[in-house]
Amino acid sequence: MSIEAALKSAMETIPDCVAAGYVDMETGMLLGTSVCDAEDDRVLENLALVVANLFQGRGVSAFETLLQQSGNADTENPGFGEIAVFSKDRLNIFLRTQAYPDHVVCYVCRNSANVGLALTKSHLSLGPVAAAV
Repeated sequence: MSIEAALKSAMETIPDCVAAGYVDMETGMLLGTSVCDAEDDRVLENLALVVANLFQGRGVSAFETLLQQSGNADTENPGFGEIAVFSKDRLNIFLRTQAYPDHVVCYVCRNSANVGLALTKSHLSLGPVAAAV
């Protein structure tokens, strides 16, 4: 299965999902996309540019250091595995893959999405999407 087909399949299970992308943080490249309309494709291109900073930026690194110092961090798997960002009209879900720690799957949902269900369904899709790479 291609990465685009895996992302499209994932989008069909995630409530109110309008776009999905697969980003290599090391290169900043968007390796695959699936979108409902052309406007969302442009949004994914912009997200690909900021994903590395989101997961590896100074603010996040400082927060992770504080967690480690307090003993609340996972020392075997450093770094955030997922980040959910709520904006005015969208829920953005970013999931780091376990097989490829420098790869992130991004899902963009309408703000009408059931957050718990969107997070659960996005987690369930992570394995098949990463396997398609």
